[in-house]
Amino acid sequence: MEPLSVNGPPMPWAETIDHFKDVNDFIPPTNLDYVDDPTGLFLPSVTAAMSLQLPTPPEEEVTEKPRVVPISSSFFPGSHNVISDTVFRSADGVLFYVNASVLLKASKSIFEAFLGASLEDKRFRDAILDIPESSSVLNIIIHTIYGLSCAKHSPPFDDIETAVDRMPVYGLMPSTFIKPSSPLFQLLLSHAPVQPIRIYALAGHFGLDELAVQTSSHLLSYELSDLTDDLAKRMGAVYFKRLMCLHINLLDSLKAIILQPPPPHPATDTCDFMEQKKLSRAWALAASYLAWDSRPDLSVHAIKSTFLALGEHLTCDQCKTVLKARIKEILAKWVTVRRTI
Repeated sequence: MEPLSVNGPPMPWAETIDHFKDVNDFIPPTNLDYVDDPTGLFLPSVTAAMSLQLPTPPEEEVTEKPRVVPISSSFFPGSHNVISDTVFRSADGVLFYVNASVLLKASKSIFEAFLGASLEDKRFRDAILDIPESSSVLNIIIHTIYGLSCAKHSPPFDDIETAVDRMPVYGLMPSTFIKPSSPLFQLLLSHAPVQPIRIYALAGHFGLDELAVQTSSHLLSYELSDLTDDLAKRMGAVYFKRLMCLHINLLDSLKAIILQPPPPHPATDTCDFMEQKKLSRAWALAASYLAWDSRPDLSVHAIKSTFLALGEHLTCDQCKTVLKARIKEILAKWVTVRRTI
């Protein structure tokens, strides 16, 4: 082997290298595997390096997460400044902490039929009582018992309706708790513009007359032909008849108010009796259109605009005056017509 040189004379250590037959003789013994390295640095292979055993930390013990028990935000332990001695659990697992005395004050037989014994029984103080209702429905029922409003929770109307329907199951009569001054009455009434027929049927079913009366004003635009058999049966014959009569009476009142044309004015040289007949005929046509093709919810604006259009074809100032006076008269009468059952 020729001594290794780098652009100059042989280096002092060249002879030492020459004594080794193979370059591997120069490598100290090791248990690492080496790979071909074009740089000549003889780096250990990744596989060998990975084979080195490093101390690992002991495995951490897996701790079970604490169980979360959902509790009503309105009826929690100690809420409403009274001792919570009774616990209800809804079907979806929410706990409601209530006071038995408050519930029994609302009704002596409250939950008695469902529990099989009076709520006064001491065994109900040490147990969680499962109520087969969703937390939303049970929340409405308990708020009603306490005389509180649950409007802040914005319950959907389906749950409100279900809560009222389920109240008798737990010894609560809706007619006792749904009165004009009660929060539940106001909550139901707030849904009347959107769900008038369902609220009216609910009111008729439980004999909630004041609720039915106030809701009926939102039914003037309701097509009675759309009324299903189930809704008619639910509201009962009495309230079904009252709703029918409301629509019929409004249409009859409208006809009686508008069919009479404006009175004639004294004849003039330019507008005699025959000329004024044109206004009477035009009025009769417009009134017939409104009377036969209108609905009970006919607006004042619709009546006014229909009859004012007749004045566009009049040339007599006195005819225009009696026309405006007649329109003003019928509008005043129409707004005074009763619009509830």
